[in-house]
Amino acid sequence: MIEGAVAMVSSTLYWSQRARQAITDEEAFTELYDYYFSRVYQYLLGKTKDSYLADELVSKTFLNMYEHLGDYDPERGAFSTWLFRIAQNVVNKHYGSKAYTAHISWDEGFDPADQQQATPEQQYVDKEQDDELKAAIMQLPEREQKILEMTYWMNMKSNEIGEALGMAPSSVRVALKQARERLKKILEK
Repeated sequence: MIEGAVAMVSSTLYWSQRARQAITDEEAFTELYDYYFSRVYQYLLGKTKDSYLADELVSKTFLNMYEHLGDYDPERGAFSTWLFRIAQNVVNKHYGSKAYTAHISWDEGFDPADQQQATPEQQYVDKEQDDELKAAIMQLPEREQKILEMTYWMNMKSNEIGEALGMAPSSVRVALKQARERLKKILEK
């Protein structure tokens, strides 16, 4: 338990130091980009459900990160927390204050004769269930929403989530369990 916490702190310190170095060191910047790109992309894909838009927003996120690296203060939090806040701000700016509804079209390769493929009706039911789940998740506290997103959409482990959110891995697991229990109660209503 203590070893995991020490590893998380040392990892957080490492990335904070690399972020400070990346202001003037291209190699440090490349290392940050390589390490965080897939995580940020998965986060944005989970938010947008659109790979093209996620590509565009991840570019904006890293451009904003590069432009504002000098503003990052390790004393105020982990680099990953700062970076994911930038990503969330990019999403917020993209959608603005208007309500957003994802318009997901059916797959181009849809073949109604294929018994293994979902029918348009089943796709509609699946989308309705997805919408119901998203609405239920939105009723959870923001921290629990983030933990669920990072666990199920970004496939992050509890130590990675802990690093990103400044929590111990054991606290992440407890919060995840609580979030699932609350989500279950909301969905049962």
